Amino acid sequence: MVIAQTADQIADFTKAAKFDDVSEVQSLIKAGVSPNALDPRGNPMLIVAIRDKSFKVTDLLLANPATNVNLANKSGENALMMAAFDGQLALVKTLVVEKKASVNKLGWAPIHYAATNGHLEIAQFLMAHGAQVNALSPSETTPLMMSIGSGNDQLIKYLLDNGADLRMRNHEGYTAIDVAQLFGKDNIRDGLMSRWLKLYNQPYPGGPKNFPS
Repeated sequence: MVIAQTADQIADFTKAAKFDDVSEVQSLIKAGVSPNALDPRGNPMLIVAIRDKSFKVTDLLLANPATNVNLANKSGENALMMAAFDGQLALVKTLVVEKKASVNKLGWAPIHYAATNGHLEIAQFLMAHGAQVNALSPSETTPLMMSIGSGNDQLIKYLLDNGADLRMRNHEGYTAIDVAQLFGKDNIRDGLMSRWLKLYNQPYPGGPKNFPS
């Protein structure tokens, strides 16, 4: 039998998830509230707990076999993406290894989120478990492009050394080199241009839609 969840219960669950109140979450679940309940903004409670670093509630929800770790919010973000963005390597490992969270998904993927904040170890772990280095977001943005803003040279090199394609362009026609230019990351831009020259035996042509012959 499915028990209806009241607005008050959802409000209580949301507060408890934010403030790491394990006993309250336990009481609500015992009363029939689903561990997959959504907060008023459409976020699964697991995502709420991860975002607010409510580690005990996160562990409690993960221990519940009914919890759907792949459940996404209205923006398509799931628990693994949030953990990757936040740099929570141990949680990323738990989600992937123990809870079998999906490493790849259409649209924005966990590796995009790891790259955005320059989390090298998380990107390495995700790729070791099948993450696609050239995954495309809805705007055709790659993890390499997202890594530029972080300024993490080691991450950028790792992605390139493991198959990131410098020629790929987003929906605006920009490559990772163009993104580095836009972000004012001159050292990264110069390094990528040097790599381009070595790979394609010609200087980077610059500008949207100019591919090497």
